[in-house]
Amino acid sequence: MIFLAATAVLAAPAIAGPAEEATAAVTTWLDKFNAGDVNAFKAAHTPDTVIVDEFEPYLWTGAGAPQRWLEDYGKDSTAGGITGGRLDYAAPLRASANDTMAYIVLPTIYRMTQGGKAKSAAGTMTFVMTKVGNDWKIASWTYSAPAPQ
Repeated sequence: MIFLAATAVLAAPAIAGPAEEATAAVTTWLDKFNAGDVNAFKAAHTPDTVIVDEFEPYLWTGAGAPQRWLEDYGKDSTAGGITGGRLDYAAPLRASANDTMAYIVLPTIYRMTQGGKAKSAAGTMTFVMTKVGNDWKIASWTYSAPAPQ
């Protein structure tokens, strides 16, 4: 009888806290972005989002920032002969949160083809998430990595 009670306790699912929920929101967004779902990408952000990335103009803020980032990413990719860009990620290096805000750092590998040659770069993405109603939204993100080789 004691063995059965211990088994039931050990088999109970873990309850996700705010950091795990916010991380799941980020990784779901990345999966959808990699699948080409630009509407999910735009919807994942707050209206006052701040985005920092390694191509010009480097900073996108406020209303419409995700759409402007998408446009500039497309221009940069076209100008650089880049195709097939995707961002792979691993378990968070850091994930901390309270009930309304979260800070998440994911190790990443940006993979792409440039001029017919496969290239990649290991880096990180850092997210600040905010709870909007019942949903976690991206308030800010920064991509940091060396140039793909």
